[in-house]
Amino acid sequence: MNPWTLVPAAWLPELSHLLNLILGVGLLFAGSLLMVLEFIFPSAGILTVGAVACAVGAVALAFQAGTIWGWVFIVLVPVFGIAALRVGLQRLRRSKLVAQDPIVGNAGYHHYVERLGIGPGSEGVLVTHARPTGRARFSGGECDIQVKGSPLDAGAAVVVRQITGATVFVVAAGPRSE
Repeated sequence: MNPWTLVPAAWLPELSHLLNLILGVGLLFAGSLLMVLEFIFPSAGILTVGAVACAVGAVALAFQAGTIWGWVFIVLVPVFGIAALRVGLQRLRRSKLVAQDPIVGNAGYHHYVERLGIGPGSEGVLVTHARPTGRARFSGGECDIQVKGSPLDAGAAVVVRQITGATVFVVAAGPRSE
């Protein structure tokens, strides 16, 4: 043993395997951190590409440490990825940048047509052809409609029969409305 070296030469192969394993674990944690950071700082996928590169590097270093370690890392990479994904989604769920209120059945187009004063029995005129969908003008404004029955041409008078979710159903006004 050389007095100027701290490690005997026979230990160097084992130390290089251990060093590869330590670097692989470091890359695995760095990749997980990059995945979580993608949820905090959206980077159009750049951080995700870095996380994937870290995962590939970790597996490559683990295989250099030994075949068994390589296969262990192949199992660990998805586990760490799923854990990072869960942490990121929990962080995103608590974020003020994401709508926190649930979307219920009363949301959306229904409120728009109420604001225009459109309801069952409202009369209007088609602005576009309706085959079967189109656009109609009512006293409060225009909205998208769907014809119940045969297609109608622009300029035809229509009557609202029902509003279901985001769909305003109309029929031709006059004798054809029944």
